[in-house]
Amino acid sequence: MGQKITLTLETDQQDVTRPNLSQLQKDFNIVGTRKVTVSSHTTGSVTTKTRWVLQLKPRKDGEQVIPSIFVGQQASQELPISVLPANDNPELAEGTGKAIFLESSLDKDELYINGQAILRAKIFHLAPLPLDANLTAPESPDAIIKPLEEQKQYTSVVRGQNYNVTETSYTLFPLQEGEVEISPVFFSTTLSNNTVIELNSEHLLLSVLPPANQNTRKLWLPATSIYIEDNLDEFNQVSQSGKLTRIIKLEAEGLPSSSLPSMASLQNPNATITLLNVVLEERMTEQGVISQRVEELEITPRNAKEIILPPIDLPWWNTAVDKGQTASITQREIEVTPAIVPTSSSQSAKEESSGSITVLIWILTGISIAATLAFIYTFNHLRNVKKQSEEEPDHSFFEEEQKRVAFEITEKNTFQAFSIACNQNNPNVAQLRLVEWAQSFWAAPEIQSLESVCEYANNQTINLLVMDLQQHLYGQEDEYWQGDLILDAISKVRSRQLRQRLDLKEGQQRLDYNL
Repeated sequence: MGQKITLTLETDQQDVTRPNLSQLQKDFNIVGTRKVTVSSHTTGSVTTKTRWVLQLKPRKDGEQVIPSIFVGQQASQELPISVLPANDNPELAEGTGKAIFLESSLDKDELYINGQAILRAKIFHLAPLPLDANLTAPESPDAIIKPLEEQKQYTSVVRGQNYNVTETSYTLFPLQEGEVEISPVFFSTTLSNNTVIELNSEHLLLSVLPPANQNTRKLWLPATSIYIEDNLDEFNQVSQSGKLTRIIKLEAEGLPSSSLPSMASLQNPNATITLLNVVLEERMTEQGVISQRVEELEITPRNAKEIILPPIDLPWWNTAVDKGQTASITQREIEVTPAIVPTSSSQSAKEESSGSITVLIWILTGISIAATLAFIYTFNHLRNVKKQSEEEPDHSFFEEEQKRVAFEITEKNTFQAFSIACNQNNPNVAQLRLVEWAQSFWAAPEIQSLESVCEYANNQTINLLVMDLQQHLYGQEDEYWQGDLILDAISKVRSRQLRQRLDLKEGQQRLDYNL
C-alpha cells in the first residue's frame, strides 16, 4: 500500500482517442500518464503503435483487479494484483509515519455545476519538511482545478501533540452533474535516515447539482458576487467626426475568468462599434478566485443625432443566498453633436475697430502691406514650400497602424480564451469563446453563432467538429467532450490565413516601393 504500479497499454490501431479510465479510477489513483508513439521500419513497410504508460496507486489493500480498458475497438485483459497493508511496508515499519501525516478536505460536499469548491491539503509534521518534499495536485477529468494562494504554515495541536502544518489550497469547478470524484493528493519525501515516506489522502466526492434556473441567454453563472460597470454616464456627447471609447468591466467572485461571458453587443443602427481589446484576469485569495473580464470598445457615430446603447443585463445565481439575481448597466444615451467648424474672427475685428476710423485705416494698410510681402515671398519660394508639404507625414497611416495593433491584441486575447476553454474540455465556454474569436479574427461583428463561424472558416473539418460540439451542447450525448481536436483545426485555419495576410501585405509593400 502506498507504492506505485506502472500499467502499459499498447495498440496498433490508427487514430485512436485516449482510453476511458473511469473504471480504473474506482480502485486506483492515477498519479501520472504518458503517451508514446513507437514506429518500427522493415523492408517496404512502417508499423506504428501507440502506447499509454500509467502510474497507479491502489486506494485500498487486499486483492484488487485492474479492470479491462477499451482502447479504440480493442480491450485489455483484467489483471489481478495483491496489495499489502501499509503496516507491512518496511519503509514505515519503524513508526516514522506517525511523525508526519496528510489530510485533505473540501469546504462543501454539494454545489451547483460550474460552482466553486475549495480543497485544502494539510501536511502535519513534527520536524521541518526536507527540501525534496513534494505534494501533487488533485486531479479530475470532470473539473477545473487551480492552485490558490501560496502555501501557509502554522501550528496545530492534535491529540495533545503540537504539530507544524503546511497547508496548500486549490479551487475546483465541476463541469458535469452528478457525482464528481477528486483524486487524492500524494506526498513524498526522504527523511534524514534515508527513509522514503509516501502518503496519500482519501479520495473525495462532490455531489454536483444541475443549474437552478434557465434564461434566454443560456447563461449559468453561479458565484458569490458579480459586479458590472462601464466608464460612461447615462448621458454622453460625441462629435459627428469623433469617436468614443467604452470600457466595460465585469468582476466575479467564485468563477474562473474563462466562464465570464461577452457583454456588449456590436450591433447598433446608429453607430459602428468595434471590439478593440479583451483582457481576462484572475486573482487568487484564501476564499477562492476573483476573476475579471474587461472589454474595450470604440464607438463611431453614423449619420444620426443620437446613439442608444441598450442596457446590459447579466443573470447570475448567488450561491451565498441560493437565489437568482441580475447584474446590470442601464441604457446609455449618447448625443451626437455637429462637427466643429472653425469660426472666423472678422466679426470681432469689426466690433473692435468700429469705434475708430483711424485705427481701421491703419489695420487695412498693414494688411495690404503684409499681403504684398506674402505674395512676393510665396512667388519666390513656391517649389520649396510645395516639396515640404509633400514630405509631411501622413497621420492617417499612424491611425490605421494603431488600429491594426489593437485588432491584433484583441485577436490574440480572444484566441487564448478559446484555447483555455478547449484545454479545460468545457463545451459551453468554448462555444462562446469561439464566436468571440471569429468576430475579432474576421473583423465581422455579424458573427453571432457557430453556423456563422463555419461559413467564414469554409473548412469541412471544422464543420464536422462544430456539429460534434453542438451535439454535446444540445443533444443527448453522454460521452465526455474533448476540445483538443477543434482547437487544433481552428489553429491551423488561423495560422494559414495569418500567413496569407502577411504575404499579401509584403507584396503590397514591394509594389508600393517599385512605384
